[in-house]
Order: sequence, then structure tokens, then C-alpha cells
Amino acid sequence: MKQALEYLYGDFLERELPELTERVCDLEPVSGKALALIGMRRVGKTYSCYQVMKDLLARGVPKDNILYLNFEDDRLFGFKLAECQSILDVFYAPRPGKKSEQCYFFFDEIQNVEHWERFVRRLIDTEQVSVYVTGSSARLLSSEIATGLRGRSLDREVFPFSFEEYLQAHSFSQGPLPIGSRTRLILNQHAEMYCRDGGFPEVQAVSKNRRREIVQSYVDAVVLRDVVERHHVSNVEALRSLLYHVLRNPATKFSVNKFYLDLRSRGLRVAKDDLYAFLRHLTDAYLLFQVPIWTRSEKKRQVNPKKMYVIDNGVLDAYSTDLTADHGAFLENLVFLTFRRQGFNVGYYETKQGHEIDFIFQNDGKTVLVQVAWTLRDETTKERELRALREASKEFENADCILVTRDEEWTTDDNTIRVLPLWRFLLRDC
Repeated sequence: MKQALEYLYGDFLERELPELTERVCDLEPVSGKALALIGMRRVGKTYSCYQVMKDLLARGVPKDNILYLNFEDDRLFGFKLAECQSILDVFYAPRPGKKSEQCYFFFDEIQNVEHWERFVRRLIDTEQVSVYVTGSSARLLSSEIATGLRGRSLDREVFPFSFEEYLQAHSFSQGPLPIGSRTRLILNQHAEMYCRDGGFPEVQAVSKNRRREIVQSYVDAVVLRDVVERHHVSNVEALRSLLYHVLRNPATKFSVNKFYLDLRSRGLRVAKDDLYAFLRHLTDAYLLFQVPIWTRSEKKRQVNPKKMYVIDNGVLDAYSTDLTADHGAFLENLVFLTFRRQGFNVGYYETKQGHEIDFIFQNDGKTVLVQVAWTLRDETTKERELRALREASKEFENADCILVTRDEEWTTDDNTIRVLPLWRFLLRDC
């Protein structure tokens, strides 16, 4: 294994770092702590590491002060904790003077090494290094960090491109403020494409059919490697049935009990506990997200169904057809992802009259209520969405009320509800 490490490190030193779209995230190293980059496969965790490396090189850090290892490389298959000392031997033995210099270690998909956190803890405690680790499982990394690093790490979630990053990847510059009508039109067109195509970095410049094929391969990798293999799932048919149901019905409430009965009616045998476990595994792998009802009662949170959202709209597009695609659901999924990326703890809410609010959360001590509608040109839809917000605002003092649409922008006569086009919402210009 030591020879494999020497080859891998030598290859890293010889090759140029790839060109990349700069991500908007805080990846500055913190003394005495490891930074853990967590997210679904192919969202850009590795390229976020490359971005840090490029910044280090631009600041004058020698490249041989940097170590990068990808534990999904076949040459490291079966790597054990006991072999981790070989990493230090390969790095420091030829250059013992590096022990007195600040160095930077990047370990990609480190959850493949059992008990990896013990090695990282020793590194932080004994060597002059900043450590970055990436992984595709929130539960594995979080539990291992909690038990092994004990406050010696910081988590950074990595998602597909935000709208700002998407615009950068497509070489669009917003230009100076205020924004004119031509720029508004272009931003609106980009926002619609982003809402349909999603933000996976690798597929931004490929055709629609190829994009769908690639994104489906991402989902297959998550299902097989991060769920089936990692959690020893045997009922793969039931797992895929659950996943495909969510992917084709995003932004809707999901009842495990109803789905269980539906599978039984189709003759598919599965335990209800297994369905709950499948949801946990898919959530841990950052493919799905579950949003609970907003209430102070823990019992109500447990009893009421959760709404389901998906990591990227490109996944929704890959599993829909022109006939089944729901523009409103795509828009709501994108609004959720925007709040999730910003770190808000969101829920959905039901007013006392039984009307549903798509999103509710607290921001600087203030309640924010958000509805999502593809268009308000239909008067019935317009009245329904506004009524729900007005009812909910009476139940929360001083609430901010926002209604996100495809391309409409106005404020109600009483200045209590702002209607925002998607592009403005995504750019947080509100």
C-alpha cells in the first residue's frame, strides 16, 4: 500500500489542477480543526478542495506542502486504519523539514476507511497541518466526527451550483446596478433553465439527453454504493420504488404507511420499518430531504407526513417526461434548495383554516412565510396563494410574506406581501 501512496502522491505533484468554476463557500482553514465537506456524489466536493489548493498556491504555498488522496481510487481499495501511518511516511520521510512547515492534507471520500477519524485526530494533535475531508454520507461522517474528533472539526455542506455559480459557469456577468430590462430578461431566461436543468457542475455544457443520462448515473451510484452496499439492503426493488415515487412526486407529502399499503396492493413484499430505513439512507446520502410540519409539538411532527424534496432539479428532470414534469413542483423544489443552502431550518405550515404555507422559518428572530406558484395569471390560483399568506400572517406577529413565481414582480396594495420573480429570489435581491 505504501508504494500505491507514493504513486498517487507523485501523480498529484506532477499534474496541473483543473480549471474550475469558483464556489461561493467558506473553506478557510481553522487552526486545530478539520474541515469536513459533506454532500452527494458529483456535487463538487473534490473541486472545492481543488479551489482551496489553488488559493494556497496563489498565496505562495509550495505544492509539495499539499497532499491529496482519493480513497475511491482503486489503488487504495481496502485501505485500513493501521496503514494510515504510511501516508505520513510517504509525505514526510523524503522531506523531514516539512514537519516544521504548515502543510495541508486533503482526504477525499474518507468514509471508506473505517475509523478514519482516529487518524485525523492524531494528525491535528501532533502535526502542523490543516486537514480537509470529504464524504458522501452525512450520518457516517457526523457520527464519526462526534465520537472521534469531539469538537475538533467543522462541517461544510456542498450542494450543486447555486444560481450565482450557475451564471458564472455560463459566463454571464450581471453588470452594474440597477438592472435594466434587457438584463432582467436574460436573468429570467437563465433562471428558467436553471430551474429545469439544475446545477450539477459536470453537466452544464452537455445536451439534454446526455445530461439526463449522466444525472441518472449519479443516482444509480448513490443507490448502489451509498445505500445498497453500505447498508446491506436486500430489497432493492422496494428501495427503487420508493425513490422513483419521490422523484416523480417532488414537493409533496409522503406517508410511509400509505406507500406501504400501495406496495402490498401491487404484490411487493416489504416491511414498513425497511421503508423508514430506506428514507433515512437516501437522506443521509443527500439525495432526498424531508421537511416536517412547523409546530411546537414533537408528537405532531412525528405523526404528520413530511414533504419530500430532491438534491437538484436536474434529478427531477432526468426522471420526468414532458408530460409528467410539474413546473410548480420544480420551482418549489428549487426554492427549498435555496433555503437549505443558506442554512435555514424550514418547515411547512398549516393555518387554523387548513391552508398550507409551503415554507416557514425564522430569520434574525422574524418569521418568514413563503408561498411558491409558477404563475398567478389564473385568478383562482392568485387568490388561493394570497389568502393562505394573509391567514398565516395573522398567526405570526410581524411576519415577512413572500410569494415566489416564475417571472412576476409586484407588491400587494397594503405592502404586506411581496411577489418576486425567480431570478430575483435566487440572487437574494429582496
